[in-house]
Amino acid sequence: MLTPDQQFWWNWWVSLAVAAGTLLAVVVAIFGEKLRAKFFPPRLSLRFICPEGEGTTLTRKDSGEVADDVRYYHLRVSNERRWSAAREVQVFLTRVEEPGPNGDLHVVWAGEVPIRWRDQEVVPLLRTIGADADCDLCRVGRNTGLSLMPLISPNNLNAHHQGSCRLVASLQARSNETDSEVARIEISWDGSWEHGDMEMKRHLAVRPLAPERSN
Repeated sequence: MLTPDQQFWWNWWVSLAVAAGTLLAVVVAIFGEKLRAKFFPPRLSLRFICPEGEGTTLTRKDSGEVADDVRYYHLRVSNERRWSAAREVQVFLTRVEEPGPNGDLHVVWAGEVPIRWRDQEVVPLLRTIGADADCDLCRVGRNTGLSLMPLISPNNLNAHHQGSCRLVASLQARSNETDSEVARIEISWDGSWEHGDMEMKRHLAVRPLAPERSN
């Protein structure tokens, strides 16, 4: 049985622990996100997925008729710290390279334009990334050729190719808290179309390249 003095100190320590817990809960509620973003920021990565692409059809918005057979190729934005969300994320096309007369790659466009999220019509323009999210890299169609997928296409950006082509697109996912490394993706197309996944891989190849290292 506790003496009065022991009872006093026992109650004092219990009250102190309750008060400290309450104070900690208030601090976490008020400053938790800021502290997490400062000490454990999100880690964004951007990578190419599914070399076969995804076959579907385009339809005319006014009539619902099939306009073209197409195949989409996607990039995936991932956050290695899903519990520390990256906010207001967009993926930007920052550079396009194409081969010159000698076959070496040359920068033909540089800038910053956002590209489409997958199913952009039904998702926000700016995403919060905890779980993975996909965006459109390019689309190739039986009749419509190959197109990169920026939300807007500046006059000096050649985003569409009707025949065979080779290009390297540089892209980066950016958020309020952090940015991903720049992803360089090579797209090579011989201008031909086939329906099947494996058949189309013989005509169009998409592959990641090693990022360029600054000197």
